[in-house]
Parts: sequence; structure tokens; C-alpha cells
Amino acid sequence: MTKNLNKLITFILFIIVVGALLFRQKNLQNEVINSVNQKQLNEISISTPSAQLEFNAGVGEQKQAYEFVATMSGQNALELVQSQVKLDLKKYDFGTMIEGVNGLKADSKHYWALYQAGDYAKTGITELKLTKNEKIELKYEEIKL
Repeated sequence: MTKNLNKLITFILFIIVVGALLFRQKNLQNEVINSVNQKQLNEISISTPSAQLEFNAGVGEQKQAYEFVATMSGQNALELVQSQVKLDLKKYDFGTMIEGVNGLKADSKHYWALYQAGDYAKTGITELKLTKNEKIELKYEEIKL
């Protein structure tokens, strides 16, 4: 009888330990899931408004044409322009292209054109040397095929 009682007590203790471990693991899983869900909610509530504001702020407010005037002879057009606006540039074998001005990027329908003295520039912005008071322009233009 003592042997059976010992087996019964051992079995009951085993069931209690296993139950406690399973209960603890389930609580840990819930804590982790709640923590991850809260973190995702925080990220969503933080990132969504700023992305939306950034998108809305850019619509209709970005300039599509800029004019620059050289302050001295021999001034490099790129240096002049970069002193007044933020340029996104990409280097290629044939030269450097303007991909964006103050956040307005060229896309499949538009590009940034460079004009010198009212005419389409014959060289790229990195090669263009200006005379004093010479005007250059950057215009966001539609690609016409």
C-alpha cells in the first residue's frame, strides 16, 4: 500500500509540475505576443502619420523651376546650384545626371532639364562654367517621345 501511495504522490507531483510548466509557458507566450503587438502598434502609430504628412506636404508645394545667377566668372554651375538647393545626383559613364531637386525626383514621365541663357545647355551641370551674372535654370519637364 505504501508503494502504491508513493506512486500516486509521485504521479500527482508530476502532473502538478507539468501543469505549472505548461501554464507558465502559455503566460510567457501571451506576454511575448502582447509585447510584439504593442511594439507593432507603436511603430504603426509613429510611422504612418509622418509618412502621410511627408507625402501631403510635397504635393503641389515643390517648385518645378529654379533660376540661378553666377556671382563671378568661371563659377562652376554645380557648385552654384548646390549652394542654393539640395540636389540628388547620379554618376554615369557619360556624366552626372540630376535625379532630384529639393526632394522632387525625376520619374518615368519627368526629368530635370538644365538651361543656360534660355537655351538647353550643351554640357552637363558638372562641366558648365559660367560668366558673371549668367543665368542658368533647372526645369522639371515632361518626357515627350
